[in-house]
Amino acid sequence: MNYIYYKDPKGNFGDDLNGWLWPKLFGAEKPDNDAFIGIGSILYNGSPLFRNLENKRKIVFGTGIRPGYRNFTCDNTWDIRFLRGPLSACNFNNTHEYIADAAYALRLIKEFNSIKNVEKKYEISVIPYFKSLEFFDWPAICRQLGFHYISPAAELGIEETLREIAASRFVIAEAMHGAIMADILRVPWSRFVLSTPFTEGGKVSEFKWMDWLHSIRLFNTEATHIQLYRKSSLHNKIKKLTGNMVSAEFLVKRVARDELLTKLSTVEDYYLSQDNVISSIDNRIFEKAAQLKQEKGISEIVNSER
Repeated sequence: MNYIYYKDPKGNFGDDLNGWLWPKLFGAEKPDNDAFIGIGSILYNGSPLFRNLENKRKIVFGTGIRPGYRNFTCDNTWDIRFLRGPLSACNFNNTHEYIADAAYALRLIKEFNSIKNVEKKYEISVIPYFKSLEFFDWPAICRQLGFHYISPAAELGIEETLREIAASRFVIAEAMHGAIMADILRVPWSRFVLSTPFTEGGKVSEFKWMDWLHSIRLFNTEATHIQLYRKSSLHNKIKKLTGNMVSAEFLVKRVARDELLTKLSTVEDYYLSQDNVISSIDNRIFEKAAQLKQEKGISEIVNSER
């Protein structure tokens, strides 16, 4: 199978999980007539990821819909094993089942327990969205707060990033897969919203979060909303008020940084899915993975939690 997923030039932990996780479950990529589509909100009409796949069978394994102006449509070359959540399933009028985000398949690999059970080293870790990195010096902010910084670009590698999450007692995440991996590794998490309404689009961000949260039976979570002050929105006002004597960029960054520090330091509500929900997800994804491996002639997998 060919593993199809979005690849950001600067790296993005959630997307890059695909290249690390699926070879561990299904083996290295092999050129055949199957394309495997796993982690990501990448099901939408006109996606460039699918341009050269017209004649291939496209196996959807826990992928999410990316909302657009019309529903995502597909033909009989699409083999949808399961979708990420109920909002994605609604796109197809609930003709396909959902389980949870494909990343929960991490719980099936043999290394899972050794990653999950690492010694706790950090009280609170922060994982911003990868497109928020340009706005702040995140390591410096985390040092000032006394928090541990985990990069969403996963510069240390996927497995080491997972171990950093598992070594945390709590996680504050803007990156959805930061929260997802915390939930998978049984680390209570909290969400903050900073740049995603601008860098990703508010509709997309809320859709994918609700799709995932409802799949794990969390319906009443709260997020910490932090105002992202951008130079473009305040520049002219500051210029006018100060007669060009004060740097608009400096003031905007200072205001934004102070807001960020204040809001992150006061996070109190953390969440975790119930153990029985995780158990159900484990069993259902195990069955889907075992079925696919049997079809592809790959040796059986063993659920690490069994």
